[in-house]
Amino acid sequence: MRFDDRLSTVLGLSADGPRDRAVQWRQLVELVARGAGTSDPALLTRALERIAILSSEVPDAVRVAAARAVAGPFVPRALLASFLDRSETAAPLLAAVQLDDAGWAELRAKASPSVQALMDSQRPAALEGRAPELPPPGRLPANDVAERARAAPAPADPPGLFRWECGPTGEIDWIEGAARAALIGRSLAEDFGQRFAARLPFNDEPLVVAGEGEMAGEWRWSGTPAFFPDTGRFAGYHGSARRGEGALAAVETPFAGGTALQGDRLRELIHELRTPLNAIIGFGEIIEGQILGPAHRAYRDRAAEIVRQARRLLAAVDDLDLAAKLQSGRLRNGEGSPLPELLAEVADRLEPELARKGVRLTLVQPGAAYRTSLQRDLATRLLQRFVEAVLGATGAGEELGLRTGSQGHLVAATLNRPAALGGRAEQELLDPSFSAPGESGLGTGFALRLVRGLAVVAGGRLEITAGGLSLHLPTASG
Repeated sequence: MRFDDRLSTVLGLSADGPRDRAVQWRQLVELVARGAGTSDPALLTRALERIAILSSEVPDAVRVAAARAVAGPFVPRALLASFLDRSETAAPLLAAVQLDDAGWAELRAKASPSVQALMDSQRPAALEGRAPELPPPGRLPANDVAERARAAPAPADPPGLFRWECGPTGEIDWIEGAARAALIGRSLAEDFGQRFAARLPFNDEPLVVAGEGEMAGEWRWSGTPAFFPDTGRFAGYHGSARRGEGALAAVETPFAGGTALQGDRLRELIHELRTPLNAIIGFGEIIEGQILGPAHRAYRDRAAEIVRQARRLLAAVDDLDLAAKLQSGRLRNGEGSPLPELLAEVADRLEPELARKGVRLTLVQPGAAYRTSLQRDLATRLLQRFVEAVLGATGAGEELGLRTGSQGHLVAATLNRPAALGGRAEQELLDPSFSAPGESGLGTGFALRLVRGLAVVAGGRLEITAGGLSLHLPTASG
């Protein structure tokens, strides 16, 4: 079905309830962003009008997620206009879009004051030749990332210095004085985990930017937290970074096969994968929920399976994002997390899936509390991916025993082999095409191969023996 046909179909939905209207809005946004309606201006106008009407009813979190999903250099200008009421929704789109001066000025005229301030900070030279609005003497510009209004710097910043800002979730959304592609989207919440969580300033902290371009190497970062003046709500950070003393060479870590991943290219690939996957999930949910009208049970079941597999693939894409962050050096070592505690958290997270499959997961507590040096969130994610990969091949009524141990400079979480994996060689289990009986879509081989690649980048490994499968992670010193 052509995009225009899909657009016409979605526009025909009744969408009586709040959830139905939010789903319709999301689907219209994704279709228009992908070029639907270009051959039928009247249809496109109807879609844009419907998007504008529903925007005020759609939760902010849904709008921000949609903006991030469709952000790109060629998002239609008319669609962008529907996101210009709030800086939180506009920021991802404005950071990625490519517009000439006339297009930028046209959008600015339609934007709210907060978004106008954001646009001024991103493109001060292109705004109708206006002089920048300076803050009152003796006052800094508003300490508020989302409501910022920045004066253009008098002389350009010296070489080796750039300015940055990030929103409340930590992703950098504004850069001045440096190549944006290498940094936009980088999560400072991960780089400065404890300080970020406590809303504390930081000064001259070293961080490495990976790659081969002019940004590669060590930079010293300084940042100050910002808050909305009216509500006191946290708005993000703003600050600067300077080239480190004796800048480090670019850091490249081989991933699951020896090929160094280039951070910028990988981020572009991740975006290109996420966009169609989100659309697939959305359309599958429409069929499963019978939003387009009654659907046979067989079609609904098939749609549910498509959604499930698309979500698994989306999780794999997120793992690639994690690999890029690991490679770039953003996820520094933590203070040491007890492995049994992390595994208990993983078991709690997987309880619904364990109950659905009828599988029992038993934690065998060791005498010593083995600890990993990886950041807690990273270690938990790797352990969960590992258990999920084996759980996918585990049949109803089986029991998985999860135990901990250590080996040299690594700690290990080990699972026994379920029946479907018994007697199979390592080469077969790591074949991306391998699926256990009853599995469909992305199977156990694909999942285990991803786990192995992530473990290698994190400084560990995946070990497969006749007795079970073990995920080894770096141990905490001391």
